Amino acid sequence: MGSSVERWRGARYCAPMSLTDVLQSRFGHGAFRPGQEAICRHVADGNDALVVMPTGAGKSLCYQLPALARGGTTVVVSPLIALMKDQVDGLVAQGVRATFLNSSISRTEYREREEALRRGEVEILYVAPERFSPSFLKVLSQVDLRLLAIDEAHCLSQWGHDFRPDYLRLGRVRKALGSPVTAALTATATPEVQADIVETLGIVEAHRFVQGFDRPNLKLRVESVDRASSKLRQLPDWVDATPAIVYAATRKNVQRAAESLASAGIDVGVYHGGLEAQERTRVQDRFMGGSLDVVVATNAFGMGVDKHDIRTIVHYEMPGTVEAYYQEIGRAGRDGATSEVILLQHSSDRRIHEFFIDGAHPPAEWVHKLHEHLLSLGENPIFLPREQLAQALPDGAGDRAVGACLDVMVRLERVRKIPPTDRPATLEIMDAPLRAPSGLRGQVWAMIAHGSAQIGDRIQFTPEDWRVRLSCTREQLFAAIHGLADRGFLSFIPAGRTGGVELLGGVDPLDLDEASMRARRAREYAKLDQMEAYADSRCRRRYIIEYFGEEAPFESCGSCDACLSGGAPDDAPRPLSPQERVWVRKALSCIARMERHTGRAGWGFALIAKTLLGSRDKSVLAWGFQQLSTHGILVREGRQGWSVSKACTLLEALVKDGSLTAEYVTRVVAGKERTFKVVTLSERGWAILRDGDMEVSMSLPSLGSRASSKPPAIEGVDRQLVARLRDVRSQLSRAGNVPAYVVASNRSLEEMSARKPTNAEALLEISGMGPTKVHLYGEALLDVIRLYCSEQD
Repeated sequence: MGSSVERWRGARYCAPMSLTDVLQSRFGHGAFRPGQEAICRHVADGNDALVVMPTGAGKSLCYQLPALARGGTTVVVSPLIALMKDQVDGLVAQGVRATFLNSSISRTEYREREEALRRGEVEILYVAPERFSPSFLKVLSQVDLRLLAIDEAHCLSQWGHDFRPDYLRLGRVRKALGSPVTAALTATATPEVQADIVETLGIVEAHRFVQGFDRPNLKLRVESVDRASSKLRQLPDWVDATPAIVYAATRKNVQRAAESLASAGIDVGVYHGGLEAQERTRVQDRFMGGSLDVVVATNAFGMGVDKHDIRTIVHYEMPGTVEAYYQEIGRAGRDGATSEVILLQHSSDRRIHEFFIDGAHPPAEWVHKLHEHLLSLGENPIFLPREQLAQALPDGAGDRAVGACLDVMVRLERVRKIPPTDRPATLEIMDAPLRAPSGLRGQVWAMIAHGSAQIGDRIQFTPEDWRVRLSCTREQLFAAIHGLADRGFLSFIPAGRTGGVELLGGVDPLDLDEASMRARRAREYAKLDQMEAYADSRCRRRYIIEYFGEEAPFESCGSCDACLSGGAPDDAPRPLSPQERVWVRKALSCIARMERHTGRAGWGFALIAKTLLGSRDKSVLAWGFQQLSTHGILVREGRQGWSVSKACTLLEALVKDGSLTAEYVTRVVAGKERTFKVVTLSERGWAILRDGDMEVSMSLPSLGSRASSKPPAIEGVDRQLVARLRDVRSQLSRAGNVPAYVVASNRSLEEMSARKPTNAEALLEISGMGPTKVHLYGEALLDVIRLYCSEQD
């Protein structure tokens, strides 16, 4: 390593020109965005930093500008090839000497870029996290490396929502590079994930810049539906302004949602991991180019989608974490204009994520069994179908369980998954040509026949390796192979779809026990709880800001649906009424008797609720809870209106108050392991039981009897007129910079289409249309109705 490189490592660098000069001369910007200057100055001065800043807020500049100010070379770790190319193209257009090294370029081009790197001609180099092989680290040791930037740094953390094993190695990579100045950047990281990032990288003293989680131009909204089918029926109304993205949790629901939109005449594309890469690229290109209005997708769609004018994002199902939700809604309104973000909520949504969580956290015993089986095979790497590997697990575990066990081993760094490009294919020599083939076919034949290969021999090869060695594309390589096969010179057996694994860490047993696996599962359930709590929050924006560790500058944002409706529950503690105190004591007493009856503490909400309501469900009878004096205690006075859901609301309030202590446990139920929340009485709960006169204050929603919240269906809805009203509503919302539902709700438009009011007095009789709305928007809506009626005459 040259002495000039040594001088830079760990040294404080004073930029030869001011950061503002660099900003103007190299990037063409007249001023920094909020928060950027302090970060750029900190990093340019030679200090490590963790930057947590929303997508679209200008994170990239926070390492790009210091890179140029410090001079030398900056290495940027980025997870996606497409993202690298976009970033590099943008930098090169601004005159920055930037490039990338990845598998999308030929071997010749790779070598040319590597030589330019050695010569000091590259200012910013983008690489993927798996690029840091020993040979590449040796190349970097000859480079004047002055800054290491790690984008999407939440992938470093095992507690983040998008953990990637290759990122976990970056702490060791940084050390091997001589611990250069490091900037880690992400759009989504809770305080826990932030701590994990800096510890993994070895930059625990790094200054944390956490800012900007408030996105006031995003109008946050939650729509609760009474049944899952309502989502499909109403989805076209919710996708009111385009461009739009609709996220669904499963491929099946992606297809259902897309069909619903298409049937309403909306131009829609589908995107998920099960589609061919060519089709995914086509859909993304059309959406980015503006020729496609709506994309319905799983979370596979998004990273690298930098479209500034997305007006609507709808979540067909609740995401599994607030981090994932925030990252996905962050793709809306990057141009600063008002955009709607709608979360559709149904009770069944949670079960989808519980299924994912349980599947991703198999019993520790299964992981050990599979690891021992892999070791016993006596080969490395291993290419076997998952169905075959599943034979090492208990009957019925299946290939999905194999995948989950392998994922756990990857996290423990005991297994590396071999990517599809590294899977081996096979060639069998069938005949020898009389004359050597020409062109690329000749080069391929020379590689096949190299050495002592004979007719009948079988040769295993890795297509990606040959592609690089021959400096051609995969398509060109396979065209040459098929050309030789068509002429009868060889038989080609393509690489199997079965993924391979490489064993790491020798034959030592895994450092994994059941307690740690259950703890991981419980953490994921707790994150799911936090996502559900968002849907019940009294201010959406404040909830998100505080979730990520910032202090909200307001109690109520005044712009989300919860604030605008004024109907969200107040979470401030209040003195309970005498009747409410009775309900609290009855619930606590029932839990105490359940514990005493069985000698076991910790019961699930649903079972407690059923016992309180006098249910004779099989789960109640199995424990003999029908014998308790508290069985049915909440409904003995003839009071109507109690339900399992309402009783669970009471129990949730007691957890929040501290009268009950909640935790997640894993137990065997009906022969299968299940993880669920259980509660036990706390010291405060026992105190309330002992002192019947104790004044109790807590945050308790109203539990009074309420009529069904489902409004009656509107008769005579004219869908043609609704469509026209929706169009003018969109125009009014954009002109007034307000969400569409502030102008008029979907139900109001349906009622207008049925009743067809033609003056302000009649419009005032439409539900949801008060004097202010009629004054601001009434004439435009009435004009549409009058014109439509005249056309029908």
